[in-house]
Amino acid sequence: MTRRDPRPWRREAPLAVAHRGQRATFPEQTLEAYRAAIDLGADGIEVDVQMSSDGELVMVHDLTLDRTTDGHGPVAAADWRTLRRLDAGSWFDPRFAGCRIPSLDETIDLAIAADVVLCVEIKGDPRAAVRTATAVASQLRSRGLEDTVFVSSFDHAALAWVRHVSDRLLLAPERLPESGAADADAAVRQARALGATVLQHRWEDLTPAVVDALHAAGTGVW
Repeated sequence: MTRRDPRPWRREAPLAVAHRGQRATFPEQTLEAYRAAIDLGADGIEVDVQMSSDGELVMVHDLTLDRTTDGHGPVAAADWRTLRRLDAGSWFDPRFAGCRIPSLDETIDLAIAADVVLCVEIKGDPRAAVRTATAVASQLRSRGLEDTVFVSSFDHAALAWVRHVSDRLLLAPERLPESGAADADAAVRQARALGATVLQHRWEDLTPAVVDALHAAGTGVW
């Protein structure tokens, strides 16, 4: 949801949402990648969030630090001070040395300032995902963003905790199973079970029947 488009899931034309930012030319999950996507005209950004050992919500896709930083080991085992010092850019290209892991607060501030859609995907093992989801929901509620930022996950149990925190939060669960033949009735059931605003769906498995069924149920499709 943005100031220009209060119901982007109802738009006739497709939304252009940058997955982890403009990661083709910038190091993914950095403010630099998010800004680059916005500068290219993206309608929104999709980001991944995990929780540090001391409770900070941070933007990292993998469960470990090794691929996208100069750190090592699980994201959840490091505190925010340690994570903040890591280089999150050089792995992609030496030109991006010094890029840092952003916090959820910083990412939200960027999306609001640019007036773009923000979809936050919960990452982590099942227990960690529930803690992260609850913290994300509480943070969005405390900032008055319950009807502004989308919360997503493949872990529907974690999203159920988000819904427990607030019935106003915008949920955009990933369809389960992630791939395979689509079933319209099952898709609608999944969306309704969580009170989802949007159901995310792999385009390869999407059919007109599924889209029509979800739209008839008042649910958007991404």
